[in-house]
Parts: sequence; structure tokens; C-alpha cells
Amino acid sequence: MSIYLKEQTLPGSVHAAFAAIKDREVRDGYVAALRAREWTLSSIAEAAQVSRERVRQIAAETEPRNVQGWPLPEPPLKPQPAARKQYAAPDPVKLKRLLELQPLARKVTGNSESNREAGEDYTALIWEIHHDDGVPLYRLAKFLPSQSSTGETTTVTAGALRSRLARYGYLVPPKGGKSKSYNRINPDNRVAV
Repeated sequence: MSIYLKEQTLPGSVHAAFAAIKDREVRDGYVAALRAREWTLSSIAEAAQVSRERVRQIAAETEPRNVQGWPLPEPPLKPQPAARKQYAAPDPVKLKRLLELQPLARKVTGNSESNREAGEDYTALIWEIHHDDGVPLYRLAKFLPSQSSTGETTTVTAGALRSRLARYGYLVPPKGGKSKSYNRINPDNRVAV
């Protein structure tokens, strides 16, 4: 895999050099030298005023010659891709606590008093990890297991975490939204914080 651009154009100095060359052997050596530097067949053919096929044949048959005085530029490199953004990972201590609270938080239903405090702590910890520590919800979701209806262990979705945060009042519901998941929990059913 080449590190050079596919679309290449030789500089004007190379075009001028080819125009000044009268000897075919010198031209062929220069073509081979440019090809050895990984210039494309098209770019060399354009500068030498020959076909791409002829450039390929010359490069296959001819040894690159010492072309002192003739310019031998480097082909342009492909732009390097930007480094991938690194996202924060959840703190292992907080993650361990989340995993301890998760089964209890799932058991909170309706007006039930049982496990409500665990549900509040679980949601507050999710918010702390997301908002204060800067961990995106989709990344946090990858660390939290979930039971599917068939009994398989999957992962919690980022949408489920976002919905939980909205229901507990950590996220503002969208304006004009009709989603039931953004209906906040009745404050009378919340644990006094």
C-alpha cells in the first residue's frame, strides 16, 4: 500500500528537464529514476510526452540512471488521518458501585418504597460519571450489563441511560416532545436527598 497520493503532477522543473533531454537513453534513465521514486505512470507520461504504457515499459526495461543535474522530487504524500478522539472511561471504583446498585435500581417500580434509594443513588452516580467525569453515555452503556427478555446478557443502551436521567430530573425533556420516557417521576415518590 503506497503512502503517496494517486493524483500526482510533476513540477514544472521536471517538464523543462524532459524538454531539454535530446538523448533517448538519458530520457529512459530519467523516466526509470522517477518511477523508482514512486511517481505515477500518468504523471511521468504527461511530463515526458509519452503514453502511460510506454512509461511502464521503460521502467520495466531500464535501470534508473544517475541523473545528476536533473530534478528528482519526492511524490506528494497522502494526508495522514487525524488521530481518533479518545473518550474518557468510567472510574473503576464508580463503575463497581454502579454494577452493585444496578440490580436493585431495576426493581424500583411505581410508588414502591423498596429499593428506591438504590435507584436514586444509581441514577445520581450515572449523572456524576457522565456530567462530571465526562464519560459519554454510549461509552458508559458498554460497561453495564442487562438481561434481555430471553435471558441473554446484553448491554444497556445509551438511550435507556438518557431516559433514566430525564425521568429523575437530570436532563431537561425536549421542547414539545411527546415521549413518555421523559415524563419525570413525581417528586412525592422521590427519596429526600
